[in-house]
Amino acid sequence: MHHLKLRLTDIKSLMVLINRVFFLLFYLNVCAFSSELSKSFPQGSLVIGQNNEANEIFVDGEPIKISHDGYYVFPISREQIEPINVTYSNSDGIFLIHQISIEEQDYDIQRIDGLPEQMVTPLDDEIIKRIIAENEVIKEAKKLDMDLTYFKEEFIQPTTGIISGVFGSQRILNGKAKSPHRGIDIAADEGTPVMSCNEGIVIHAESDLYYTGGTIIIDHGHGVKSIYAHLSSVNVAVNQKVSKKDIIGKVGSTGRSTGPHLHWGVMVFNTYVDPLLLLEN
Repeated sequence: MHHLKLRLTDIKSLMVLINRVFFLLFYLNVCAFSSELSKSFPQGSLVIGQNNEANEIFVDGEPIKISHDGYYVFPISREQIEPINVTYSNSDGIFLIHQISIEEQDYDIQRIDGLPEQMVTPLDDEIIKRIIAENEVIKEAKKLDMDLTYFKEEFIQPTTGIISGVFGSQRILNGKAKSPHRGIDIAADEGTPVMSCNEGIVIHAESDLYYTGGTIIIDHGHGVKSIYAHLSSVNVAVNQKVSKKDIIGKVGSTGRSTGPHLHWGVMVFNTYVDPLLLLEN
């Protein structure tokens, strides 16, 4: 009996040791996930991370793409209020949930008057058909998910000028409430060069869309895209590779516009983020 008691004691001690080792391994694995993201981000942020330990990452339960070198990206919308849960897991089944709190922003109200009424609320059937067709093309472009990681590089402001419209502002056009502004406006002289804000592939290039006039969309990978609108000239073609600072067009006042300016937007698939926040990183 004495020997049996010793064996039971030894087994119990061994189990305690095993549990401690398991906990230590778990802790070490979790630590590999724990320090890469901030605990809070403003509304309208583009969150870029790198984690070489995780083989799966979920944002509020939805899987997101991870590059071969561990980079991933996701947006925080203008409307996001609730905390976001980012879940990391590895091949050993170890996982960590990292919660991001949201810093709410105060968005302006922007009133723009003097627009042609057909540009605010089109009634002509042919114009409506044109708008629907153009929107479908843009919608398909937004869906593209290229295996590029140019988004991880620093973004630049694509032209010089005065910021005349900010992201997220509620727009009142000719006295009618419209959707919030999805980018920033940079007022500049007509013909001012417009650069690509980052390296990428041109996926859309049109000189005369109804609302946005001369319009370019560049894909930077993982759903991240930049859009340039109201251009007086479009100097690139679809499938063309561009480098950061390449001249892609010129400032204009085409489409729904009251004066020469560049509308610059950044999106992840269908969610727009604040371009100015990209310049603060």
